[in-house]
Amino acid sequence: MINGFYKRFSKHLVAMVLLTQLPLIWLALNAKTNNDTETWMPETTPARQRYEEFKRAFGAEEFLLIAFDTSKPNAPDAEMLESLCGRLERLPSIRRATSPERMRSIMRELEVPADVIEERVKGLLVSRDGPLVGIAAALSDSGLVNRSGTVAEVRQILKYCELDNDNTLMCGSPLFASELDRLGGQEANAIYFTITLTICLGLLYYLIREWRLTAMVYGVTMWTINSTNFLLDLIGFEMNFVLAAIPVLTMVLTMAICVHYLYYFQEAVEEGAEHPVARALQLAWWPTCIATLTTCLGELALSVSDIVPIRQFAYASAISSVMSMVAGLGLTPALMVVCPRLPRRKPAEASRGIWLANAVVSRSGRIVFATLSLTVVAAIALPSLKSDMTVSELLPAKSKVKQDFIRVNRELTATEDVEAVVNCGTDSRPFVEKLALVRRIEERIHEHPAVDQTLSLSRFFPNDLPSDPIKLGLLLKRAESRRTEDDFTAHGQELWRVSIRVRVPKGSSRGKVINELTEQLKDEPVTLTGMTALVDSAQEEILVSFTQSVFMALGLITIAMMIFLRSIWRGFLTMVPNVAPLIWIYGGMSWMGMPIDIAIMLSGSIALGMSVDGTFHFMSRFRYHQRRAEAEEAALLAKTPTSDDSASIPISSDACQVSTAEIAARHALMESSIPFIQSTLTATAGMFGLTLSNFAPTARFGWVMIALMLAALVGDVLMLPALLKVTNRRRRRLVTEDTAKQSDQPTVESAAA
Repeated sequence: MINGFYKRFSKHLVAMVLLTQLPLIWLALNAKTNNDTETWMPETTPARQRYEEFKRAFGAEEFLLIAFDTSKPNAPDAEMLESLCGRLERLPSIRRATSPERMRSIMRELEVPADVIEERVKGLLVSRDGPLVGIAAALSDSGLVNRSGTVAEVRQILKYCELDNDNTLMCGSPLFASELDRLGGQEANAIYFTITLTICLGLLYYLIREWRLTAMVYGVTMWTINSTNFLLDLIGFEMNFVLAAIPVLTMVLTMAICVHYLYYFQEAVEEGAEHPVARALQLAWWPTCIATLTTCLGELALSVSDIVPIRQFAYASAISSVMSMVAGLGLTPALMVVCPRLPRRKPAEASRGIWLANAVVSRSGRIVFATLSLTVVAAIALPSLKSDMTVSELLPAKSKVKQDFIRVNRELTATEDVEAVVNCGTDSRPFVEKLALVRRIEERIHEHPAVDQTLSLSRFFPNDLPSDPIKLGLLLKRAESRRTEDDFTAHGQELWRVSIRVRVPKGSSRGKVINELTEQLKDEPVTLTGMTALVDSAQEEILVSFTQSVFMALGLITIAMMIFLRSIWRGFLTMVPNVAPLIWIYGGMSWMGMPIDIAIMLSGSIALGMSVDGTFHFMSRFRYHQRRAEAEEAALLAKTPTSDDSASIPISSDACQVSTAEIAARHALMESSIPFIQSTLTATAGMFGLTLSNFAPTARFGWVMIALMLAALVGDVLMLPALLKVTNRRRRRLVTEDTAKQSDQPTVESAAA
C-alpha cells in the first residue's frame, strides 16, 4: 500500500513543495518580532507584579540618553542642546526631553544654591570629570509601542542637526530593544543563514554524491524551515532573538532524518528488497519516531521556565521537531521515486566501521576509566556554574551601541536604574514632612557603596527649606506651578519615586546589590523595583530553569528509554553516555568561568534529546545482535558433549572466551558508527552557521550546541559500547579464531533491528 501511494503521488508531492516554496518564504520573512525584555517574566511573578504596579503609578519610564563629547570639534553648545530638546519634544513618540540647563533652571527657580546644583547635575547629565554632556528623552505611550520607530526618528533629528557622528553616544532600553529586533530579525540573520545553507548543501552532496537528489533533499529542507516559520506565525508566536535559532534547528533535524532514510534505502537495496522505498520507510519510521519523541521531551522540558521566550522556544522547537519528522519521512520517499539514483556505499566505509569497532571494543576498560574520570573532574565545577542576564552582553563586542553604553556608564552616568517607591501614607501629612522622609531614605540609600547617584523630587529643592512661612509658601507655590512636570510622585503625593543609579563593583552582582539595599531599607516604607530588578529576577530564573529543565528532560527520557528497551538497568545505563557529555561541557564552562545566559540554557535539554537519538539507534542494533549471539550460544551448548567425554574433544589453542555483549557491541558499532558520524557532521555543520552571527546569544548557542553534539558523539561511539561490554560479563561463549574473524564482517540481516 505504501509503495503504491508513493508511485501514484510522488510527483504531486514534489510539485506541491516547488509551488509553495516562494509563498512560504515570503510569509516567513514577514513574521512579527518582539524583543521587549519586560515581557520576558510572566505577570504572575512577584518581580513582574511589582514592576506593573510601578508602571501603573508612574508610567513606563523609558528614556533615550543622548550624550555628546564637548571636547571634540563642532560639539553642541548649550543653545544647540536646548534647540535639540525642542525638536525632540515635537516628536509624538517623545514625552519630554531634559538637558542639564533645564534641570539647572528648575533648581534655580526653587532657590537651590549654584554649587549644590552642579553637584546634583554631575553624574546624571554631566560627567563628573570628563567632557560628556547628555540629554534624557523620555518616551511617550506611542513611543513605547514602537521603540524601533522612535529610535529611527531620534536618529533622523540628530542627522538633521548634523550631530549623527561618532562623537554622539546613545544608550537606553529603547535602543537595546531596537538593536535586539535588528540583530534577531530576518535581515540580519540572512547572511549567516545563507552561509549555513551553503555549507549544508556541500555536506549533503558529499553524503549523497548525486546532484539531482541533493537538490531535492535541499529543497525539502528549505520547505520544512519555511513551513515551520509560517506555522509558528499562524499560531501567534512573535519571533525574538531566542526563536531565531528555530530555522537552523529545523534544518539540522530535517537533514538528519533525510540522511537516515537514505541510509536505510541503501540497506534495502543491498538486501534485494522488492520495494526498497517502502522497505526503507518500514525500517526508518520506528527509530525516527522514537528519536523525535525523545527530542521533543528534551525540548518540552524547557517549558518549566518562567521566562517567556524560553517557554515559547520549548513549544516552537517541539513543533519544529514534529515538522522535520513529517517532512523527512513523508517527502524523502517521494524523492526516491522521482530520482531513484543513489550511489552505493563504498567498501571503504565498511572497513572504517570495522576498524573503529575493533579499536573501541578492545580498549573498553580504558575508555570507561577515562570517560568516567573526565566526568568526575568536570562535575566538581558544576556547583560553581553561574548565570548572566546583562542585556549589553547580548550585543556584539564591536557594536557601537555596546561601545556607547560602556563609555556612558564609565564617564557620564550609570544607566542601570533601581526604582525605590516610598509610601508616604494616605494621611494628611504635610508636604514638608514627606519631603523630609524621602530625603532621609535617600541618605540611607547613598550609604551603599554601589550607589552612584539618585534622582527624586527632593533633589530639586534646597537642602535647607526657608524657616520663614511666607518664603516657604512662595517656594512651594512655585513648585506647585510645575506640577505637570512632576514624574516623581503619584496618587496625590502618597507615593514618591527615587531613581537609584547603580554601579555594580567587581566581584559583586546586581542581585547582591539589590538584596543588600532591600536589607538596608527593610524598616522603611520602601519597595524596590524597576527594569534592572526585573532583569535580575530573570537572571536568577535562568539558572533555576536550566537545572529544572535538564533534570526534567533527563527523567522523562530515562523513563522512555527504560520502556523502549524493556529494562530498567539498560535504560539507566544507556543514559550515562548521554548525561556525561553535558557534564563535560557545562563543567568545562564552569572551570573557565563562562556563565549560562538565556541562549545557552536552551542547549542542555535540546542536546540531551538529540543525543538519545543515536543511543536508541545503537541499542536497537545491539539488542538484535546480542539476541542472535545468545541464540547461537544456546545452539552451541546444545551440541556440547557431557563432562564425561569432554576431555576427548580437542580445543584449538586459538580459541578464546568472548562475551555476547562484546559481539553485539562490535557488530552494532560496525553498522552504526559511520551513520552516527555522518549525522553529527550534518548537525554540527548546520549549527556552525549560528556561530557566524553578529548576535552574541545566537553565536554562543551555536558553539555550545556544536560542543555538546561532538561530545555526544564521543558518548555514543566510545563510551556506550565500552560500558555495555564492561558491564555485561556474565554470559561468555567459546569463540575460535575463525569465528572471531567472521564476527568482524557486517551483516545485512541486522537491518531488521
